[in-house]
Amino acid sequence: MKLFFRIRYMVIIAVVHALGGALLLFLVGGFRTIEAFLIVLGLKDAIGQENSQTAVIFIIESLDNFLLGFVLLYFAYRTYFLFVAKDMSLEIREKVDRLPWQKVKDLEHMKRVFLEVILVLLAAFFLKLIIIENDALEWR
Repeated sequence: MKLFFRIRYMVIIAVVHALGGALLLFLVGGFRTIEAFLIVLGLKDAIGQENSQTAVIFIIESLDNFLLGFVLLYFAYRTYFLFVAKDMSLEIREKVDRLPWQKVKDLEHMKRVFLEVILVLLAAFFLKLIIIENDALEWR
């Protein structure tokens, strides 16, 4: 029976990969922001559109990347403290310097936050689509 309850430590795999994914998304978002600056400064050519539109698209994409990176960080912290850090004594848990958003109560709150972020990502995606396909969109 003890082995069954030790399986929860497999969550560490998800935590480590979420942290790696967050780092990757922060790097990609930073790269897209740098590309937007290079386009605005005229050091890089925009592909198929005006420079300002391409720069705006790159900035929106970088914000998407940063937001999703923050969500992965949130997921990693919350999952770790919800499943793995349960074995820590209360005294040790209080010593860990955590922000209020990192304190875990239940999975329901995590799901609600993820749903909100998905809605924001969808809105950003549609904004990018409208900017890119502005000439091709028709009202019926």
